[in-house]
Amino acid sequence: MVKSNHKDTKDTIITRFDYELLTPEQRTLVEQRTTEIREQLRRTAQDIWEIGQRLAEVRSKLKHGQFDTWLKAEFGWSRRTAYNFINVYETFGNRANLSQIDIATSALYLLAAPSTPQKLREQYLEEAKTGRRITHKDLVQTIKHQQQEKTDSTTTLEEGVKPENIVILPKSIQKENYPSPIIEVPVTYVETSPEATVKSQFRWWRLGQQHRLFHGDTASPEFFAKIPPVTLAVAVTSDDWDHDWLIEEAATLIILQPSGLQANTLEQLVTMFSQPGDLVVFPWLPQEDMIAIAHNLQRRVIAGDPSLQLCYRAIVGSGLSAEEV
Repeated sequence: MVKSNHKDTKDTIITRFDYELLTPEQRTLVEQRTTEIREQLRRTAQDIWEIGQRLAEVRSKLKHGQFDTWLKAEFGWSRRTAYNFINVYETFGNRANLSQIDIATSALYLLAAPSTPQKLREQYLEEAKTGRRITHKDLVQTIKHQQQEKTDSTTTLEEGVKPENIVILPKSIQKENYPSPIIEVPVTYVETSPEATVKSQFRWWRLGQQHRLFHGDTASPEFFAKIPPVTLAVAVTSDDWDHDWLIEEAATLIILQPSGLQANTLEQLVTMFSQPGDLVVFPWLPQEDMIAIAHNLQRRVIAGDPSLQLCYRAIVGSGLSAEEV
């Protein structure tokens, strides 16, 4: 799927629809349908809560691992999709509360996400009760703004002091076990257990001077709140889609099944839909040379993956120095 929303100078931002431009017949119909759609969205939010309740019930009855198997077998869902519903149920507590909220489904999932600050959630709920429409785009922008304020207020390191330029890799993917013609990588290799490599729920690296790599859920604010406007996003995944923020942020969004990523496919897509210096986002890294391909084409890259091992492989495959930040 390819989605493009390039805009020219003739575009205008519509903040309020002018019903006065319509004929009386048109206006009656449009206003009626608007009310019906909003009512349906409210019912949808309540339905999501009820599904989350049932999913949480099933989860409590199944042994470890059985829940994921059941989700795939019965619905073709990943754990992430199920937890979108469960988070809504556990966060909002009472189904009736959602009848007062005019909210898009994607915004509801984000508002209920554990990573969304409680104060922000309460603020939006109070505003929604007064009739304000909550959109995913508005919520994302607010989270980005708060993240930026937090970054700006963080004390910087003393002059001359820099983090150690060390990346810890499991023995299974150390350089001698990773046959690759890619450039020598100036990182330190330390044998360790997989558990010891995970210091937090997410991690960021700087590759070279221009690229960023994220380990964690790329549908979470920890990832997208740090991303400026995107020229091209290439999402290579067979998982459930839960990245609505990319639809809002990327000028061009391309979604591929992993089987569709052939030898020259990525190079052709990057060349076709972006220019040197543009920002390209890869929210999954099934192929270890994706960052290297974009780097060689002189694009800036922000990439991520929930798999720590795939992140390590991307570091090695990039051929660039890596610094955890």
